[in-house]
Amino acid sequence: MPVRDELIERVIRQLAAAFLRLTSRSADLEVGDVEAEELRAELDDVYRRFLGTSAELVSRLSTDDLLAVIGSAGYVDGERAYLLSALLETEAELEHALGAGADDPLVVSLRSRALDMALEAGIEELGEPDLPDRVERLLALAPAGSLSPATRERLVWFWLALRRYAHAEDALFDWLDEVEERGGDAADVGRVAGRLYADLELRDDAELAAGGLPRAELGEGRADVEARLGALRGA
Repeated sequence: MPVRDELIERVIRQLAAAFLRLTSRSADLEVGDVEAEELRAELDDVYRRFLGTSAELVSRLSTDDLLAVIGSAGYVDGERAYLLSALLETEAELEHALGAGADDPLVVSLRSRALDMALEAGIEELGEPDLPDRVERLLALAPAGSLSPATRERLVWFWLALRRYAHAEDALFDWLDEVEERGGDAADVGRVAGRLYADLELRDDAELAAGGLPRAELGEGRADVEARLGALRGA
């Protein structure tokens, strides 16, 4: 379901407005610019109010650390994951507007963690309608080879949670393509593939078709994945 906390919803709208302003002023701001400093202070205030920590500390935390901050006992707070995604993406856009390139390590780190948080919000079935667009936007900006196996796996479960089954399978194939081209642990792909296809095969034909993956294509996809994984294991 969509965000229920009215305060978080209001902050999200403010961040969305700030993000749009920044995209219109890409590489146009300067360090010390009043607008830039005001936005940086605003972001830090939101970090402190909702996460109890500063933007500087958040910049040093990994995705797993951030999930520990906004969750407990294996449960991720979808609303706070969504808020944190917006914060991190807006901060990345601020750095970009100040002149940092798309391959700048800080920008890449901020955007990758923004992507992870958006995926976690979707996996928790938050239901915010802009989540797919945000995920696609962040994916388009990710440098080749920069997605971690954990992010690759989250992409599969994100699209599954949204019942976009063809997208979930595409995410699996993209991951397999990367393992074939760049190396990586094929066993992780196999584990996720097994879970994904076991879940999909329990869905009825109408639901599969609505998710863009008719049952015949589901069988073909599974056979293709298994053949390619077998080739990797035999290599």
